[in-house]
Amino acid sequence: MRERVNWITVLKYAGAFVAFMIGSGFATGQEVMQFFTAYGIWSIGGIFISMFLFAWSGSIIMKYGFENRFNDNFNSFHYFCGRILGTFLEYFIPVFLFAVVVVMISGSGATMNQYFGLPHYVGAGIMTILVMVTNMFGLKRLVDIIGSLGPITIIFTILIAIGALIKNPGGLANVSQAMAQLGELPRATSSSNAWWLAGTLYVAYNVTGSIPFLNEMGKRANSSKEAVLGAILGAVALMTAGLLLNLALLAYIGDIAELSIPNLHFAELITPVFGMIFSLILLGEIFSTAAPMLWVSADKIGKEGTMRNKIAIVVLSIFAFFGGQLPFGMLIGTVYPYTGYLGIIVLATITIKFLIDRKRRIN
Repeated sequence: MRERVNWITVLKYAGAFVAFMIGSGFATGQEVMQFFTAYGIWSIGGIFISMFLFAWSGSIIMKYGFENRFNDNFNSFHYFCGRILGTFLEYFIPVFLFAVVVVMISGSGATMNQYFGLPHYVGAGIMTILVMVTNMFGLKRLVDIIGSLGPITIIFTILIAIGALIKNPGGLANVSQAMAQLGELPRATSSSNAWWLAGTLYVAYNVTGSIPFLNEMGKRANSSKEAVLGAILGAVALMTAGLLLNLALLAYIGDIAELSIPNLHFAELITPVFGMIFSLILLGEIFSTAAPMLWVSADKIGKEGTMRNKIAIVVLSIFAFFGGQLPFGMLIGTVYPYTGYLGIIVLATITIKFLIDRKRRIN
């Protein structure tokens, strides 16, 4: 029997996929800079590797989520990674997501400092209070915000990247010369020139942290095909925006190499109005990423609604604020890549489990 596909639902899942993967790192341009642009023209190859791996791993996780939608005991970490590694990830992921919250808080401080001129600690403090207060009311109201802000960020990123390229059409022709003058840029794989490894790491750390979310989203699909198509479309949309942004970063590499938020520079190149709109979109994206990730970490300590949970929210928020005083670019270059190396193992186990199950079904 042929599975029915509701394309509105597919688009909704694609938007949710994009929204969860996007945070201040992507929206500012720092992630694309360190994981792709820093490798020069080879960055394009890294982006296509990421696009394929996002689609591959995301569709597998969501497919298994749908197939186990009636199994309350299904644990995606244990199923894909085994009991030992799966149990480790159950506890490691909330810690990692809290580290991402710290990156988000730092990103908010950098954004408000670069555009509004506020001290870094003031911007970080405002975002910390918003995230903390919202978590006191629970996660439910955040879902719609996340789903709507992700696609908006993608569309706006594409627009400012295209606009920047139009204003400097000859910039790409001088990439090699400009990068040679700059010397080494911060890279996701600082010990080598492995652009293909950087593209793999980018997917690995993103997918590892999102397995529970993708699994749950797959459970709510109307069909396996909808779940798979949602992941594939989300992956293509995310990395298409990444490709265009990477080209713009390469074209302006001499101007934006030292900026914490290169995307804001591109927006202001087009028009100051775009700069204002972008700063607000970026802050909204930071909020909608940090809040649910803090919720996951606090919920691991104490279930939502309990006094233990509320204390955890306050304590974690305080730690996130002080951690967020570290430089934004340094945090991205430290927190994400090392988790990515663990994520490569997770991607391998997901692939192996999928192939074993597929062989078993054929036989």
